[in-house]
Amino acid sequence: MESVTATESSKWKERAARKAENPKALEKSRIIAINILAQLRKLGMSQKDLAEKLQVTPQTVNTWVKGNSNFTIETIVRIEEVLGVELIGVRVG
Repeated sequence: MESVTATESSKWKERAARKAENPKALEKSRIIAINILAQLRKLGMSQKDLAEKLQVTPQTVNTWVKGNSNFTIETIVRIEEVLGVELIGVRVG
């Protein structure tokens, strides 16, 4: 009889563990996602438009706007440049 279980473990356990370990990072990721979506709406751009301008797949942008992405600083800067908005507020002092 053939097994119906996956030979590789699913990545959902990894994602769940990451979320549990760092809720502050997850919250910031969600704030960035909300800011991206708001700016897209304001500019009349689609997620596909953003993907094309950044030369990434629409699936990548979709992952970002779901609020579960672990953004690199480089990615955030590239998105900010295309959207003309600051995604992470800078606080000094």
